[in-house]
Amino acid sequence: MALSRVPPLAPQVQEAVAGEFRLGRVVSCQPVQTGVMNLNWQFTTDRGMFAVKRLTDRPPEAVRAGQSLLPRLAERGFPVASPHLTSTGDTILTIGDFSYAVNDWILGAHPTGSELAPGACTELGDLVGRLHLALAELCPPAPRRLPDTPATVAHARAELERFARLSDGSDGFGRDGIARRLELLDTIGDQRPPTAEVSPCGWTHGDLNPLNLLFRNGQVVGLLDWDRLGVRPYGLEVVRTATILFGTDLGRVAAFVEGYRGRVPIELGDAADRRWWTLATETWQLERHFAGDPSCDHLFATRGDFLYWWTDHRREVSAAMSPGFRSTGSKSSGVAS
Repeated sequence: MALSRVPPLAPQVQEAVAGEFRLGRVVSCQPVQTGVMNLNWQFTTDRGMFAVKRLTDRPPEAVRAGQSLLPRLAERGFPVASPHLTSTGDTILTIGDFSYAVNDWILGAHPTGSELAPGACTELGDLVGRLHLALAELCPPAPRRLPDTPATVAHARAELERFARLSDGSDGFGRDGIARRLELLDTIGDQRPPTAEVSPCGWTHGDLNPLNLLFRNGQVVGLLDWDRLGVRPYGLEVVRTATILFGTDLGRVAAFVEGYRGRVPIELGDAADRRWWTLATETWQLERHFAGDPSCDHLFATRGDFLYWWTDHRREVSAAMSPGFRSTGSKSSGVAS
């Protein structure tokens, strides 16, 4: 997992946040040096421990939507961190140019896929299935089908070539990786998934990666960061979560999928193809880097490495996401989101 460089929070901001959210007297404020995009601090006060987040990647209205949902999820037994309200009843506080949200601090550890026993993988899949069903009841009605238009080879190639020129003219970031992606496009260009309506769809968390999960004693104790709550194909969240958490460990991928499918019957072959194609054509890490934000630089390499492995093992990955999979026993750690 990559480390973000989170600066100390100015004392006057600490006091303003603690005062408006009625957290008590601040005893310590520690930067949380895990994460990728938003900046986070751990507040310890005379009333408890709290997670304070500065919004840098999502607009306040997106964060409000997720925060407002958490109490209702908690009532249904989901492991979510309770949001705190300002004196005006808002879940967001703006101070100067920045906005902040506060939630209870949950004690736990971010998992790596290889740390989870197969049974825990199945339980996590079951939890995601139950979550999708609960969100369908708690959120506004959502379409069951959504159109999906995968990126074309021409568009992906044009973007990669644009970033190659930027790389040559600046710090050289991504040069070798870009060349390798362009070579890959030459070999897989005829395998683009078709434009189609995808189903089933509904409300999803949107970013179930290790940094948004907390485990303790083998159990999920925290589902964090609801900023990307939205309507998507269920298969997208299932495939994305499984491959981010468990990478090339197809036994654990299969265990997770089995748990989910026990709640939501689903066919995942098409979703797997579309996720694979996304990895093959995405350039957003390069976009962020050349816009001056290096926080996701590491993902260009790690997702690329997994993409090349997946390309060589597409049949096995599809089998792992189908009922009745039997693992060959190969194991490795998951990949970064």
